[in-house]
Amino acid sequence: MKRLSAGVLQNRKMSMKKRKIGPYLFIAPAFFILIAVIIYPIINMIYQSFYTSIADQSKFVGLRNYRLALGDDLFFIALKNNLKLFLCVPVLTMLSLVIAAILYHRIWGWRIYRSFIFVPYILAIPVVGIVFSYLLQYNGVINTLLNKMGLASLTADWLGDPNLAFPSVAAVIVWKQFGFGVVLFLARMMSIDQSLYESADVDGATWMQKFFRITIPQTKSIIEFYVIITLIEMLSWVFNFVYVMTSGGPGNKTTVLEYLIYKKSFGGGDFNIAMAISVMLLGLAGILVIIHQIVLNKED
Repeated sequence: MKRLSAGVLQNRKMSMKKRKIGPYLFIAPAFFILIAVIIYPIINMIYQSFYTSIADQSKFVGLRNYRLALGDDLFFIALKNNLKLFLCVPVLTMLSLVIAAILYHRIWGWRIYRSFIFVPYILAIPVVGIVFSYLLQYNGVINTLLNKMGLASLTADWLGDPNLAFPSVAAVIVWKQFGFGVVLFLARMMSIDQSLYESADVDGATWMQKFFRITIPQTKSIIEFYVIITLIEMLSWVFNFVYVMTSGGPGNKTTVLEYLIYKKSFGGGDFNIAMAISVMLLGLAGILVIIHQIVLNKED
């Protein structure tokens, strides 16, 4: 019996070890892929940002690449354009909230409208950029229609005019992105306790009062999440729009940090300076992530 009990205990210990090790074995492939695809390239990028290439040899130069990047006026032009894109965030947020609130009341055909609104978000950015390039160019579809309608005074070189190029790109980004916000907010609204709205109806509350006093407070956490995610996207996810539609022009009016990194890397610039700019961009995105975590902790 003692031998039997000792064997049972040993089997139990082995099974407990397998249970402890098992989950780690399951996540190990994903963990190694994460290291190879994301963590290692980031570490290597930070490391290389302190070096420069001289005669095919790497030489440590300290903060030289960062000084050269910060001394380039184009860096601050690109950073300013990224910060200007932040103005799209309140527009996207309010537009998505209002449309989601309207669809939430299940107007006729609301499921069809929801699908159509979400379609632009799932389209590939290069496809959207090419389509709008044809629509917005000087001899494009929009100006042609305006001319045929007798509204020639409203025609403009939407992508070639330095004063209109950036707002045009920003408008395309808003059109492409707001569907995600609508679906996100609508999903949260579907889980709001209906008794809140019923009580408001009994008290004679208007649609606007219910929107500002019930809908927005109940979706506050989702709004905060959406705002931070969208800010990060406006900082580090608009390269495709700029590359396809304007190539940073005219006169660098639409150049953003991502496009500047691309030009420094493959357009005859210094690859190590591009890495330094990438590190700074990563740092800015990291600050936004930290702010998001602080906000979440306060909510908890």
